[in-house]
Amino acid sequence: MPALSNDHPLVAFASSFGIELNDVEIYEDERTNDRSVRVREGSTLKTNSVALRVPFSACVGTSGLRCGKNVCPLDDGAVGSSREFYTASDRLAATLAATRAENGTHEAYCVALPGRVETPTTEWTKAEIGELGFVRAIANCAKTKSRDDEVERRLLEKYGAESWAKHFAWARACVRSRAVGLEHGESFLAPVLDMVNHSHTAANVKWDPSDDGDAVVLRALRTIESGEELLTQYACEPAESFLLHMGFVGGMNPYDRVELWTSLEAAADWFAETFKSERGEVVLDKAAGRQVAMELEAQQRARERASIVGLAGGADAVADESAEIRLREVQSTLMGPSVGWKTDYDEALWLMFRHFTKALMPDENADHIVLHAIKKRCEEMLMSMRTTIEEDEKLFSAEDTPPRLRLAVEFRLYKKCLLVKHLRESS
Repeated sequence: MPALSNDHPLVAFASSFGIELNDVEIYEDERTNDRSVRVREGSTLKTNSVALRVPFSACVGTSGLRCGKNVCPLDDGAVGSSREFYTASDRLAATLAATRAENGTHEAYCVALPGRVETPTTEWTKAEIGELGFVRAIANCAKTKSRDDEVERRLLEKYGAESWAKHFAWARACVRSRAVGLEHGESFLAPVLDMVNHSHTAANVKWDPSDDGDAVVLRALRTIESGEELLTQYACEPAESFLLHMGFVGGMNPYDRVELWTSLEAAADWFAETFKSERGEVVLDKAAGRQVAMELEAQQRARERASIVGLAGGADAVADESAEIRLREVQSTLMGPSVGWKTDYDEALWLMFRHFTKALMPDENADHIVLHAIKKRCEEMLMSMRTTIEEDEKLFSAEDTPPRLRLAVEFRLYKKCLLVKHLRESS
């Protein structure tokens, strides 16, 4: 895999915008055209040193950001006029599509971006999506596809004659897999920095605003030796986010979770149907159980909103608008009661099951019953799967397994392993 030469259009573009490549080089796989960024031969990066600096003037962003390209064609007049329907990703995609259509200063960057970004939400068939195995991933894929179709329908109605509109689907796929987010839920594309690959557990650089506030930089988290690839952590999110928006799973993800129920109300109904009297009668009043679930869920959502408002910078009008936008985006991806690799349990679920246990089985150890309930649900989910872990391992390893099926198998395999982990640790 050779490094790009100094006269390569992408390297020349970087140089023209002051993107500093003194200590790093861009590499390209001649077979796949995948790119990576590595420490230049003969150089070493010390901890906290700047590995890469990208001026905001080279970046592609949305209206209101200080990027070199920041005119979003979806904004008809006032900044933010498109935010009621379009997400930050939609708006950034429109900016990128317009940038590509103009063939101007950022042409070399647009050409260097992948010509096609395949994810389950773009090109997979229904049957292929079904191979993901877990209801949440399948439902989120269908929901995202449906909304994407609606966005494109609106775009065609209003902007179909514009040259940039035909690039929108491509731009949206690029944005979802490459955008950097640093402030108030907005995001932008930082050329070259967005070619640094992801690692769930072995990141050696992270992005930050520069000290002078004029650029985004990659800082070394440890000493990085000559020839070593730069790796960053795109996000600390479950596997669904990576699979549906970026097209990869990336191995064992310590932030991955498995949704056990779609909501606390569904969990309450399950508890009532599972823990019956010796004669098989339902003893937990379902209506009362659902009321407890609704109250706990409302408290949880209030805490989430308070946290997001705080991250947005306070309670002033601008911050509050930004917080509400971010809240809608976050809540659309939230899981119901779930379990993760860190053996952490949803506080609201734990409190609800303890409440039910004390009401129905006052002589029992409440925490023991809660753990037993979670273990039973994990076992139920594993038993409901069409394939076993052993079968998935064989499929994943087989040379003739199609790429999309291999990715789906990798996804469901790690989810199953997570459920097994809780079965063993709850024993």
